[in-house]
Amino acid sequence: MIGYNITIAVFCLVISLIILLSLVLTGHSKERKTRVFIGMVIVNIILQISSIMFFLLNGTLATNSPVPLLITECIKASCGPAMLILYTRMILVVLKEKTFVSKRIETAALIAIALCIADVLIILAEPFMSFTSIVDENNQLIRGEWFIFGYILTFLCMAINSSILFIKRKFLKKIELLTLMAYIIIPALGVIIHSFVEGTPVNIISITVAIVFYFAIIQNELSKQTHELEKELDDSRISVMMSQIQPHFIYNSLIAIREMCLVSPETASKAVDEFSNYLRGNLDSLSIRTPISFERELKHVKTYLSLEKRRFEDRLNIVYDLEAKDFLIPAMTLQLIVENAVRHGITKREDGGTVTIKSEEKKDDYIITVTDDGVGFDVQKLADEELHVGIKNARNRLAVMCGGMLIIESKPDSGTNVIITIPKE
Repeated sequence: MIGYNITIAVFCLVISLIILLSLVLTGHSKERKTRVFIGMVIVNIILQISSIMFFLLNGTLATNSPVPLLITECIKASCGPAMLILYTRMILVVLKEKTFVSKRIETAALIAIALCIADVLIILAEPFMSFTSIVDENNQLIRGEWFIFGYILTFLCMAINSSILFIKRKFLKKIELLTLMAYIIIPALGVIIHSFVEGTPVNIISITVAIVFYFAIIQNELSKQTHELEKELDDSRISVMMSQIQPHFIYNSLIAIREMCLVSPETASKAVDEFSNYLRGNLDSLSIRTPISFERELKHVKTYLSLEKRRFEDRLNIVYDLEAKDFLIPAMTLQLIVENAVRHGITKREDGGTVTIKSEEKKDDYIITVTDDGVGFDVQKLADEELHVGIKNARNRLAVMCGGMLIIESKPDSGTNVIITIPKE
């Protein structure tokens, strides 16, 4: 039986040490709630070490004095009230994160802590009073008739904590309330079983189970927080990228209309109407933080190309080869690629050229290819800073919003081929 008890205590000790190490290494130990929980884990480790020592000393005549056994028992017994003090502190920390904590609640918590402190003092004084236990001639601790009454203060403290949680239950999530209540119910069951079944490490197991349960909830919450922070980071990156692209598109469209005014005021007037209708009905897509349908993106592209066609007339030809349309794409991605093909490819060639937009469906991906027979450029250099920023933004939005890729193939005087790959999953 001694070997069994020691094995259980060592197993619980290893689990507690792993949890403690994990809490320290995760970098969340600066949070008040986590600091309190770390204190609870440390107290549990002390409980397990003292329990191991108690099992080794109890009933062993290796020592001529009962003092080591009594000291070990005092340390072991004091860990329960110490744990409850920290647990009461945990409840206050959690509640203060959620709502206002009244003086009445704080007073009740202080009473619970005072009861635990009184319990510790009684435990330390007990070896000199011998009310609840004695050490016999075999150096074995014998529980007295009054042993069960030593848990009265413990259960009073648990009752006060339960009352606080019940009063403030509506301010806590269900999982939070369940976790905090479990830290009362599980150890309480362990104490009850331990008081009737001597010589078993039920109390050690129950407290360790409660700590593991609470640790699992903490890890789950941290995982959710990490996911939310990653999403916020992605959203902020998308916002920055879109803020760069929005004025870019509007500016270029207005420049195109201005140049039309100098050549053909009537054409410019129609272009203004077309552009104003576009802004009235579709400007909201410029601020969308999620992918939009390819057909909606294509509509923006056609509006832009219509404006440029009015400006360059026969110097700009457009070919559509659209086999697939039922998929999503980040807003302004295709628009940016087509705009680059026109501005940095076709219009740089004296006699103009053709922009071809092709979409197709593969087994695992949707492929969009934008090809122009313009002047081309050296992909390795990307000397034009404006072009470089636009391509970088398009690549980032594709990667962040739908796991897509953008590949550029180009050589000077050989045109440019831009391939967008969007996974189906």
